[in-house]
Amino acid sequence: MVAVVGSPRPHGNTALLVDVAHEELGRRGIRVDKIVLSERRMAGCLGHDDCADRRACPHGDDAADILDAVYAADGLILATPVYYENVSAQMKAFMDRNVFRYAHDEWLRAKVVGLVAITAETGLDETLAALRRYVALSTDGEVPIFSVRGYADAAGSAAKQPELLAAARRLASDLAAALLSGA
Repeated sequence: MVAVVGSPRPHGNTALLVDVAHEELGRRGIRVDKIVLSERRMAGCLGHDDCADRRACPHGDDAADILDAVYAADGLILATPVYYENVSAQMKAFMDRNVFRYAHDEWLRAKVVGLVAITAETGLDETLAALRRYVALSTDGEVPIFSVRGYADAAGSAAKQPELLAAARRLASDLAAALLSGA
């Protein structure tokens, strides 16, 4: 399984919830590779009109390696804070860079997807909808999707919310059950 963290804060609320899910998945025997987008180099899509005709994306960044891991994974977690009623800039760049794979009819292999969205005030529905659209565009069939959503208005406040931490553990449980059942 691969977890993609779209927060610019590698140890923020979003990353914390992914870490809680990661720990629970590990207890269930599922290995998770965590990719923190803010620690990697991924430029925005340049919108080449001839993307489908290119053999490779011309960016010389980490996107190809990140996408290789994501597309090969049997499970996927996408996690983002809500910024301006939507995914973070890091997550948006990640999502946009998938257009090369889409243009070449490459599909995610994930058998299950988990979504994590955390906001200080509003935008949870819009953000989760954006992540669901990404999954729909990146797969060639139905994939079970589970999600965690919550409110954390200051750095570190998610750690003080037992119900939010429990929701991250439930997400991991749901993902593990789907993976282990061969969903």
